[in-house]
Amino acid sequence: MGSVIATKEAIVPAAVGVDIGCFTGDTLVPLADGKSYAIKELASRSREFMVYSCTDTGKIVIARATAKLTRYNAELVQVVLDNGAPIACTPDREFMMRDGTYRQARDLQPGTSLMPFYSQVDKEGYTLIQQPASGRWEKADVGKLSDRQQMEVGAGSLLRYNHKVVAVTPLPEKQDVYCLTVPEYGNFALTAGVFVHNCGMAAVKTPFEADRLEGKLKQIRLDIEAAIPVGFNQNKEVETAVSNWQGWGDFKELHPGVQRLDGKAMKQLGSLGGGNHFIEVCLDTEDQVWLMLHSGSRNIGNMLAKNHINTAKELAKLAGEKLPDRDLAYFVAQTPEFAAYWHDLQWAQGYARFNRDVMMARLKRIVEKHLAGGKQTKPLLQVNCHHNYSEKEVHFGEEVYVTRKGAVRAREDDYGIIPGSMGAKSFIVKGKGNAESYCSCAHGAGRSMSRSKAKKQFSVEDLMQQTAGVECRKDEGVLDEIPGAYKRIDEVMQNQSDLVEVVATLKQVVCVKG
Repeated sequence: MGSVIATKEAIVPAAVGVDIGCFTGDTLVPLADGKSYAIKELASRSREFMVYSCTDTGKIVIARATAKLTRYNAELVQVVLDNGAPIACTPDREFMMRDGTYRQARDLQPGTSLMPFYSQVDKEGYTLIQQPASGRWEKADVGKLSDRQQMEVGAGSLLRYNHKVVAVTPLPEKQDVYCLTVPEYGNFALTAGVFVHNCGMAAVKTPFEADRLEGKLKQIRLDIEAAIPVGFNQNKEVETAVSNWQGWGDFKELHPGVQRLDGKAMKQLGSLGGGNHFIEVCLDTEDQVWLMLHSGSRNIGNMLAKNHINTAKELAKLAGEKLPDRDLAYFVAQTPEFAAYWHDLQWAQGYARFNRDVMMARLKRIVEKHLAGGKQTKPLLQVNCHHNYSEKEVHFGEEVYVTRKGAVRAREDDYGIIPGSMGAKSFIVKGKGNAESYCSCAHGAGRSMSRSKAKKQFSVEDLMQQTAGVECRKDEGVLDEIPGAYKRIDEVMQNQSDLVEVVATLKQVVCVKG
């Protein structure tokens, strides 16, 4: 399952990751029943409930959610809105901007405009919500929202509101914190009147069935390869969503060793990379179409890691540390070097997450073009999980930094993705919260041999045979990714049955490799 390392008051800069931002237990969340509940109370429930979410098109809908305790004794900040509402959360909690992007609480500035959530009760007792894009007030009827447009109320108010940030201040106390998981949309509304990101994980279950793909697989692959650069390639032009990404505002605060890479980083945002990165169109056992991709923080993430690893090695050398291996060099908490690394790895993880978002949006548009005439569709489920990263967590009663390499978090009911190879099955899973694994599971099948050995042992004919039925490249350029170079995914899944339960079994029909 890769490696999972827990360290106290120190961290080895061998991975890139981010904390999961959350809220104090008294934070109020509005539900579709017209009432607001403390998030701690919602976490005590053993069932799903209905919350308000914002779609990619800016429409407010009702979605299913669950809540859970996520971290103990966490550091807090208070975000105050212009309506006077205070929100106590961890510094890394992500708030939705008016343009649909996200920004961490620590990076919010006075005057920042957030995606607003307004509700009221009409004279008949119905809860009305105002759509941000149109300004119209609509009935929030659970039975109608899931399948068809809500009834518009009155003439449709065109009032424009902005929920702006007034201040962000550190809080002296620490508290246990909670968050929601909203698989369909990845965000939820607070009673305070704004939308925030959930504890999410990058696969999308679409409403399409297998028969819609008939005769279209090759063109879909060609369109994907035309829209998303792979390998060392980058975008020729920078789309508006990429240039508007909030993370660019922090670029000058990154390690000095990457300051000349801003142009390349911008052009690589929305590109796949190489190695074991992939984009796939898959079918589950019920012939439902899924979209899945695997990528990371590209060259900028790699260079940030290298610079910080070199810094750690130099510090170890100056301190006379005798390490079994130089790559075990570490940063100690409460030092400037630790703070700089922690800042940069969170930035890089944000870059990686947005990189996947950009590619998934392009992939979704391509599939919708071929299967729905370009009409936008609502995902039935979305999963986005990080791997090769670090988090501050509590295990066995102690606060530690957990670094997962080749592994993903698998707390109870966490959604995750465990891919096989370009010719094998993949799995959507839920974690079982196994304490002995630090609540972790495998990131994927894992290689059974090196890339150089695979190229020597297998031929293009072997590749064609092992990827039969998959629309993909079948040439020497991807020979090192042949399924035979990976462990058997069924055996890998059997060996971690105590860590996760299978939610869906997928098999790719289109695969694009770097």
